[in-house]
Amino acid sequence: MEPFQMQKKSRVPYFVLALWQEEYPHLTVGFSAREEDSSSMCHNYALHVEDQPSRVVENRESLMRDLSFSLGSFTCGEQVHGVDIAYVTRVDRGKGNRDRESAFSNTDGLFSSEEDILLASFYADCVPLFFYAPDIDVIGVAHAGWKGTVQKIGPNMIAEMVAKGADRSKIRVAIGPSIGACCYEVDEHVLRPMKDALECHELPSSIALPTTNYKAMLDLKEANAQLCKQVGLRDDQIVKSNYCTSCSNEHFHSHRRDKGDTGRMVAFIGKRVRS
Repeated sequence: MEPFQMQKKSRVPYFVLALWQEEYPHLTVGFSAREEDSSSMCHNYALHVEDQPSRVVENRESLMRDLSFSLGSFTCGEQVHGVDIAYVTRVDRGKGNRDRESAFSNTDGLFSSEEDILLASFYADCVPLFFYAPDIDVIGVAHAGWKGTVQKIGPNMIAEMVAKGADRSKIRVAIGPSIGACCYEVDEHVLRPMKDALECHELPSSIALPTTNYKAMLDLKEANAQLCKQVGLRDDQIVKSNYCTSCSNEHFHSHRRDKGDTGRMVAFIGKRVRS
């Protein structure tokens, strides 16, 4: 069953992680979408692509209204395909919401215990990783392209949460829509470090299916799931989307499919203020 469900009655297109929101009603968790047959920058939420900054801010404001958050809560990093993770405090609320300069610099992961802060990160094929530690009520999001994956940003976020007091056996991870093995062919430049990260001589067929000339179709979502299991998470702590951003043109931007001329979706997770 697909854990990410499209919001049919929303004013802007997006998916929610219904499983988590039903279990933890104070959470808002999801992933934006685009409209079918729209322009390459329609529903773009990132400021680093060739789009008008004012239009990006308008898109963010529209989504925030639908989520019942304010733009002031929208908090993000300037992603660099690295593994730096920032802990977001109350004074950090709103970093990067209107401009790139105020965002967390060189940061691909964010986590926080604060209410009324919406952690955001941007995608057009890379893997969005969502985290929740219910025992300490800490949320997180991480951007995992192949570089972030092999540098283990997922396990690093889990370690950060454990260091804050989370029980590893209770941490939840959701792996959102990203490019699938159906569309993501890579060569040894990617496969070699992936083998090192997963500590295996040959990648299992669940992660990589060989094609020709030392290439393979790579499942980045499954690779991230396996890396989380390597650090002690169980299958029942992890949910994974079935959506491929490259295949699903009607829902998603895709850097590979659109040859770089495309906008970015936003992954978001926040805690509403509880009275």
